[in-house]
Amino acid sequence: MASAIADSSKVVSPIRKRTASEEETFRALQTEFDFEQKREILKDQRNFIVDEESFIETFLKCLICRELYDDIVRPPKLLNCHHSLCLQCILLIFQKEAEYRKSLTPAYGELPTAVTIICPTCRTNFITTQDTIRQLPTDHRIIQLIDFVNRTERYTTDFCPQHRFQPINFFCELCITFICRDCTVVDHQEALGHTVVDFEGAIKKYIPILDKAVKEMDSEKDAIKMKQKAVEDAIENLDKEENKVSDEIKESFAKLRKILEEREQEVLQMAQREVGNEKSKLKEKLSLMEKRSEELDENINEIEKTKEDGKLETLYKTSRTYSSYRSEPVIKVKEIDEGVVPKFSFNSRDESTISNKLQNFGDVSSFSESVYTRPTLGRSAALSEDRYGSSRYSAVSENRYSSSGSSSSSSSYTSRYSSPYNRYSYRT
Repeated sequence: MASAIADSSKVVSPIRKRTASEEETFRALQTEFDFEQKREILKDQRNFIVDEESFIETFLKCLICRELYDDIVRPPKLLNCHHSLCLQCILLIFQKEAEYRKSLTPAYGELPTAVTIICPTCRTNFITTQDTIRQLPTDHRIIQLIDFVNRTERYTTDFCPQHRFQPINFFCELCITFICRDCTVVDHQEALGHTVVDFEGAIKKYIPILDKAVKEMDSEKDAIKMKQKAVEDAIENLDKEENKVSDEIKESFAKLRKILEEREQEVLQMAQREVGNEKSKLKEKLSLMEKRSEELDENINEIEKTKEDGKLETLYKTSRTYSSYRSEPVIKVKEIDEGVVPKFSFNSRDESTISNKLQNFGDVSSFSESVYTRPTLGRSAALSEDRYGSSRYSAVSENRYSSSGSSSSSSSYTSRYSSPYNRYSYRT
């Protein structure tokens, strides 16, 4: 048991109330700083301090399997030598020893009913059977210790490494370290500039500071969320603006294309009309020539028929008719006779000017409009500037007013001021 008594910085001890005499002694210790006197008092009224982890490892766990004892699966069984092992490990020792004995005497078909087992603690041996092992008495002291550990209220205390068994219950802000009561009058005196506070006072001091910081952070988060929402709305509005401007551009160029297509049709019709006039003239002359050719074919057919008939009277009349015939000049076609072929060309006047204008046709300009409203400050409003350059208000009145910026100027330069609550814009 002595090995379980801890001289460490972290130990566990049952909590109990001080008696009247102990309370009086404790108060004396708080005001009296005679170390020798305190040592004598503590010698008479010392607490039983136990390292719980070492205590459990030493007394409440099986020596073989290192599992915690219990009263069902691993009950602690007392051997004849009064050392304890869990039932499972004793049975396992018995089984291994029985198998070993059987391997030495293969003539036996079954495991021996009784073997000699050795205590792993004191090396004492004794003969036993499996039924006898199950009938071994339970070490109820261990069961009671387990129940005591489970039921006893415990607390963990850090002890000062410089002053033996002095609990650390103060904090030095200058050194940023934990100290005990003796340290406050030795190395961390307030007269030397050290600021010493007890744990409860430190908690009361630091918690409000942290609460205030958390409140400020929450306020900043709210401001960020508000500004994020404003930016998301602005992005959504920009998407709408892009669609609107795209529709306007498409509509404008559609009008230009319609005008160009209509003009193209007019010019094509003009070309067809001019070329058609020339074609009509040539077709008219071609018709005259075809008509003359038909007349000549009829005359020739008539003469050939007369010749075939051979009638003198008919020959005479036909010869009198065509005796004075002379070939007439072919219908005059200037385009053929003189080799003058009509040509047409498209007069694309102002094409260069129009092309330059179309290349630079249209542009996109931006301007700002006031689209947000700014809340007026209420009676309890507190204005502060956050790190993002926007204003934060701890309280907001329901009264709102709209701020409208001037938009009469057509300059492309735009100035703007934005915050989570308002957006002013003007153009100069």
